[in-house]
Amino acid sequence: MGRRLAAILGASLFGIALAGCVATPPRARYYDDDYYQRRAAYDCPRCGVIREVAQVYVRDNATSGGGAVLGAIIGGVLGNTIGRGDGRTAATVAGAVVGGMAGNAIERDSNGYGGRPAWEFTVRLDDGRWARVTQWQHDNLRPGDRVMIRDNRLMLLR
Repeated sequence: MGRRLAAILGASLFGIALAGCVATPPRARYYDDDYYQRRAAYDCPRCGVIREVAQVYVRDNATSGGGAVLGAIIGGVLGNTIGRGDGRTAATVAGAVVGGMAGNAIERDSNGYGGRPAWEFTVRLDDGRWARVTQWQHDNLRPGDRVMIRDNRLMLLR
């Protein structure tokens, strides 16, 4: 009974560690605007004018980790019921791993049906290239605004 409890506990701890590997959602960043404004006046290969703005839906892959933990526990318990001796331990660990992955996937799929609303900006760069930037905030940007692309975000130039 002690080996069984140790195997289930080990599988559960593995599931908790697996839950710590989830991606964080994007967050706002703040920059020193004056520095970039002055720099854009001289040399700006990533500056241009917004041509189109469209609302899109982006799937957010971040999860709380609860699905992975619960899946690992259930998978560990189910895996423990299979096999005898050393095979039982291997089945418990394998069940926890598979259960954790399945629980994380189920949680991710159930979080966002169509995805979160985001904004997609099409920018005509000064050197003639086109760029497409997708970000969570609209920042009151409109077609015709002069912008700089900085860290995959648009920054309005004056």
